[in-house]
Amino acid sequence: MTTWNVAPRSVNLQGICLVDEAHGWAVGDGGMILATRDGGVGWSPQGSTDKDLRAVSFVDTRRGWAAGRDGVLLRTEDGGRHWSRQDSGTERNLYGVSFDPSGRTGWAVGDGGTVLASHDGGKSWQPRRTGSEAHFTRCFALDERVAWIVGRKGVILATTDAGATWTVHDGGTGNDLRGVLAVSPGRCWVVGRGGTVLRTEDGGATWARSDSGTELDVYGVWAAPDGRTVWISGDDGMIRVSADGGRTFSPLPSGTGKDVVTLAFAPDGLRGRAAGDDGMILATEDGGRTWHPQLNGVHKDFVSVHGDGPVRWVVGQDGAVAVTTDGGDTWRGSGTPGTTLLWAVHCPDDGVHAWAAGDDGTVLATTDGGTTWHHRTTPTTEDLHALHLTASRGWAVGTAATVLATADGGTTWHRQDVPAAEHLHAVHGPGDGLHAWAAGEDGTVLATTDGGTTWHRQTTPTTACLTALHAVDTRTVWAVGRTGTILVTRDGGTTWSLRDSGTDAALWGVALTATGELGWAVGDFGTILNTSDAGTRWRRQNAATTSNLKGVWVSPDGKGLSATGDGGLILGSEDTGETWRTHVSGTGKNLYGVHILPDADGGWVVGDGGTVLASRAGGRWSPRPIGTATNLYGVAAPDADTAWVAGRGGTVMATRDGGATWQAQETGTDADLLSVHLRPDRRTGWAVGDRGTILATDDGGATWFPRSGAPIGTALWTVAFADDRTGWAVGTGGTVLNSRDGGATWRPQNPGGTDDLVGLHVVDARRCWTVGDDGTVLGSDDGGATWHRAAVGTTQSLNAVHFAPDGRVGCAVGRSDTVLTTRDGGVNWRVGSTGSGMSLWAVHVASDRCWWIVGDEGTVVSTQDGGTTWTSHSYSPEKDAPPRPRPHDHNPEETGTP
Repeated sequence: MTTWNVAPRSVNLQGICLVDEAHGWAVGDGGMILATRDGGVGWSPQGSTDKDLRAVSFVDTRRGWAAGRDGVLLRTEDGGRHWSRQDSGTERNLYGVSFDPSGRTGWAVGDGGTVLASHDGGKSWQPRRTGSEAHFTRCFALDERVAWIVGRKGVILATTDAGATWTVHDGGTGNDLRGVLAVSPGRCWVVGRGGTVLRTEDGGATWARSDSGTELDVYGVWAAPDGRTVWISGDDGMIRVSADGGRTFSPLPSGTGKDVVTLAFAPDGLRGRAAGDDGMILATEDGGRTWHPQLNGVHKDFVSVHGDGPVRWVVGQDGAVAVTTDGGDTWRGSGTPGTTLLWAVHCPDDGVHAWAAGDDGTVLATTDGGTTWHHRTTPTTEDLHALHLTASRGWAVGTAATVLATADGGTTWHRQDVPAAEHLHAVHGPGDGLHAWAAGEDGTVLATTDGGTTWHRQTTPTTACLTALHAVDTRTVWAVGRTGTILVTRDGGTTWSLRDSGTDAALWGVALTATGELGWAVGDFGTILNTSDAGTRWRRQNAATTSNLKGVWVSPDGKGLSATGDGGLILGSEDTGETWRTHVSGTGKNLYGVHILPDADGGWVVGDGGTVLASRAGGRWSPRPIGTATNLYGVAAPDADTAWVAGRGGTVMATRDGGATWQAQETGTDADLLSVHLRPDRRTGWAVGDRGTILATDDGGATWFPRSGAPIGTALWTVAFADDRTGWAVGTGGTVLNSRDGGATWRPQNPGGTDDLVGLHVVDARRCWTVGDDGTVLGSDDGGATWHRAAVGTTQSLNAVHFAPDGRVGCAVGRSDTVLTTRDGGVNWRVGSTGSGMSLWAVHVASDRCWWIVGDEGTVVSTQDGGTTWTSHSYSPEKDAPPRPRPHDHNPEETGTP
């Protein structure tokens, strides 16, 4: 089974460069800078910014630059040991940076026609005018005089006089361009959406379209110095190579389905690196014929940690496993058979053996450090929430008072009778193989003194759900749980007493030293509690995180600690918890769509990697596995049980049982679908997307029919209807389409501009709003016959807009945590933010005061006071969540295609 190093943060990487066979850098979301000095065997984090970084350029092993969100420009002169922020003079997002081989002349480009130039090695930057207001996406400096810029809608610019003048080149495409590279003043390649690859051999005077062999979006391009071999990369793990100067391309096996956003090769053309989603870095040593992962982020929630000495294991969502053998400095990840949620892990200190337990009665074991895992047969299909082994004996506990025992080191398991019916979430013993305690719902505690042959119930002073246990010895045992509950017994459980935790946050993990003098408990919202007097008092420690923490491990002397949490988060401390260091920073997938149910009684969220989240009755957000890793961009739901999601490659999937099961629908297209709209009858719907795609269904998705009306090559971002007949769709180039016959025909409307329109909200058959690039906010009060532009006080690109049912209170969201609000039907708008610092992609105004917003890196925030204050909502597995719906719980007739 493939193993890999675990990225310090599981964020999308956007830029990569190689200086030679050994030295390279990659940058990405959240200020991620990674460096390698050994050809990628190890990658280490650098830098201190939290701004998303989009591009990186190094000219040797010392001098480098990075550019990103809000005009951030970074510079290093010591190989990245120290990065300093330069004054860019702009707050526009920057997407490209490139320096000539001497390191003197450099360019940075970004939103709204932004072009910055430096002629002193990046110490100072000056704006340059090119005559274009296009959104620029990448640049390439060939030498001190020649440079290229590409951008949206097929824009190509070049200079041969160090930027004194710029020439606009016609590449013959209107597709957005995402990458550019030149090997001489005459030979240049540009790549972009829809499989676009263009080449010129005369400095841009003429361009030819290459046969890329794909319609997937292309982001990365690299060429050998002689220009004969050219590589490209893009969506869905696509890497292709040309041996004829970029005229034709053939596929290369990347071994991943994740987007490969950027790639670079060493001068020998053999050693290459590619980077992309989830902190992924791929490597090749043979010119791209074979690729293997060097680095892979972990975005799955970790819920348990166990270790001994420098060896520590963590497990979590979808069978995610990671192990460290050096006390947490480096982590290696691997997968387990299937995608079972693993709740518990137990291991000795050899770094070789480990056991894990999870849903559906799963018990797994490894004897080779996690390279391979083997199922152990168990007599149950109940979810197993906790696991504890001592030498040859051990126990696993779970739902419906399940208690399993082993007497042969976990090879075989048998069920034990217990005097309880509650779900059990924790089990632990002092190591003698005879004493053990189990705990769970309603303050339940069970104990055994004979290795589990008999169990008896103990009385506790709480009805709170207990989630974790730690037995210091045969008399002292600690338990923690919901609402900040901390319990202790010092007489083997004859009596239990409560301790003041100072918090009402749910606590999910507890661990103490061998003497019981030092202890820690962890829980929601980054809660870490510590005791240094055997539990008499507990005080809060600062881990500088707000992520939910699910497990904690403590070395026998209390100096070394590890804690795990949401989004692959792993924290470590080597000084009894006074300071914590992030070993692997947790993050969520980028979230693009949100739908809140009536009365704000729950909702749906979708995003990258097949992410689907659901909340019910105002409760926490929890994953609803959909069975695909396809990026999802839109969601529509008429009720709590029924939902449609749409995404990459023509994907539409539907559920009628609240997300327990999903069915794929045949749409007849491979175009990315960016929005889906479903009417209350659950049968009538529309989806729109790339290449002007408009689809309609009137039978709940059993069949989809294409509709015409969009300009050729237009990407349609959003579709919405006021009623069964009147609807709108908006897209690139200022496209606004209107239908008055239920989507049978679509006719263009003139919004009075060419800015890309991304978000749309239909109040009724006459009132409609759309938002897009450069702070564009357009409204119509006459069914789209005329449109007026609102003054909003920002030029940040906007991604979504939504209004309360009465059409007066509205909210628009966009890049760089931009939030616009109106309380007078769009006459006046106020600029604000959620405080998340993330780009925001979708908003739902459930009422005048209750709004929900989702965005990058798993951002889910809400307000209950009309935007005055914002609350961040994490999502992660919970042991005491309501029982998961299982396929056999539903009538087969109710699980077919809606």
